[in-house]
This record gives sequence, structure tokens and C-alpha cells, in this order.
Amino acid sequence: MDIVIKSFNRPYYLDRCLRSIYRYVTGDFTLRVLDDGTPPEYLDRIRAQYPAVQIFCSPRYPNKVAALRRHVDGGASFDQKVIPFDFWVEQIRACSDIFLLIEDDIWITGPLDLAAFAQQMQAQRLAMVKLSWLGNERLNGGRRVILPSAGAVELEEMVPSIPLSTQTVFLNRFRVRSVLYHARLLRFCKTDMEYQLPLYALYAVASAFFKKEYWLHLWPMGQVQVDEAEQLRRAHSWWRRTGGRFAKTRQELTRTSFITSATNVFAGVRLDPFVLNYLLNEAWLRGDLDAMHDFPQDFAPEYLRPLLEAAANERATYPEWLRWTEEFKGQYRRLGCVVE
Repeated sequence: MDIVIKSFNRPYYLDRCLRSIYRYVTGDFTLRVLDDGTPPEYLDRIRAQYPAVQIFCSPRYPNKVAALRRHVDGGASFDQKVIPFDFWVEQIRACSDIFLLIEDDIWITGPLDLAAFAQQMQAQRLAMVKLSWLGNERLNGGRRVILPSAGAVELEEMVPSIPLSTQTVFLNRFRVRSVLYHARLLRFCKTDMEYQLPLYALYAVASAFFKKEYWLHLWPMGQVQVDEAEQLRRAHSWWRRTGGRFAKTRQELTRTSFITSATNVFAGVRLDPFVLNYLLNEAWLRGDLDAMHDFPQDFAPEYLRPLLEAAANERATYPEWLRWTEEFKGQYRRLGCVVE
């Protein structure tokens, strides 16, 4: 089975991700890192530490690395935010029929027997198995059925129940959404996310096993920007057309970071995420940042504090970083996610 890791400019988390895989995953697997701009000095260290890992770089890799360097040096702001959809699709086409998809800031927290998962997915005709839902059961809506276990794998099938409000206002059944939009009433309704939540039983960005055919349906070639709403609509269309089945593990088996991101900024918070990641990348490269600090928890703020204070970079100070993390976590907490 292929394990696919999407990566961009956070090698200190990619290191943690890979270590967790080697600690917890059993079975015959190939590790494929799809990188979209991590500077080569960091990838060279990853290659040295993990010689069996295959690293593939996106077509815009050189441009993104150059743009990162200019931005950190105080030159032109980073302007290479095009997502490499076609690169991802081409790489996934070359993968095993069932594959595990994660991202560089996601790490495994419990045993994963790949052969058992593959057996379950094939036997139960599952299009996707979620490993994480951030403690938010609203992302696993509908009726749930415990499936026969295969070894250590215990799964619940998610049989979605799509509310009429979701069908009409979000999925545009009977053209209700179109009417509301043209009448300029849509903005007075609940946020779109409230209507979208029931559809997450059919969808995951990462931290999931996928049937390749299903993932390729979600991400057709030629897209120009991330549109998660469109992914949800395509997931719903697949479910209705094929009768596809979806499941989750009984317990969450991955965690992700909420203390850094690749690009996110917030109004009123003076933190530059590219500079922050540069400082942490350099600390990791020097050996001053242990990728497995406090594992399986995320890095403790007090662990990163001396690194940021020693750097004394006004574009990524410790107090502003703390403010930024609260803004970032707040987005997920408001949706009902459990974020520490």
C-alpha cells in the first residue's frame, strides 16, 4: 500500500510524521512525499534520515522555494499560493488502489495494520475510512453500524442522514439555493459550514484511507483553487450514484497541529507564518528542535518559547504567536472540534 504525505515547508513536522509511521504502521508500504516547496536543505536532511522515502516535487517547486527565500529575507511577499492539483492527481493515479493520505503536520498515534485495513475496505466495499474527526461527532453524522472486525481493526460504517436544509440550501435541491442567492437572502441564513457539516461523513481532506477511484472523483484535474464545498458536493454525488460506503475507526488514530500553519494569517495579529516556519525549520536543522518533543502531544508552547525569543525576529515574536494560535484554534472550536 502507498502512504501519501502532502508537504509544504514544515520539515520539523514532516520528520515527526515519518517517525510516527515507522513507529506504528505495520505491513508492506511505500512512503510517497508530495512536496510543494520545502527548501532543498531541509529535504536533504529528510532524505538522509529516511532513505526509503520517495520524495516527489511539484512542477512549481523551484518558484515556490525562491519566493519563500525572498519573503523571509524581507523582499517581495510570498506570491506562489497556487495549489498543485494536477500534480496531486498524477501522483495519486500512480498509487495503490487503496492508499493512506496524510499531511506533513499529521502524525499517527496508534497501531495501523495496513493489510487489515485493506481487507476491511475490500470486504465491506468502503470508499473511505476516517482516522480522525477532531473529537467532533458532527463530522460523523447519520446512523452508525459496527462492522465485523478484522484483527485489530474496529470500524463503524457511517450511513449519512442528509437534512432537508442541507439538500436545499447547500446542495441546491429544487434550486432553493439559487433562488435565495438571487433574492440576496442567502447571507441572512446560517453559515454555509452549518449546512455542510452532515456531508463530512462522506469526506476527509486527509487522515483517511481512500479507494483511489473515489479520491480521483473528488479531485478532478484542472482545478485552480481549493474549493472544499465542491469536494463535498462531489462526495455526495458519488454516494448517491454508486451507493458507496464510508467508515471511521472506533478511536481516532492521528493528531494534527494547531500551533503553526503553512500560510494562515489573521487580521490584527502581527505574525508572519513564513518567517515563523523559517525559524522553526532552522532550529530543527541545527538540532535545537526535537521533532518528537512531547509526542504524541503537540509541541508545548514553553518548549518553542526560547527558540522564538532567541531569534528576536519582530515578524514572529512569541506573544504574537500565542495570539495567532488562539485565533487559529478558535476557528475549529466554533465548529465543535476539540482543540487543545
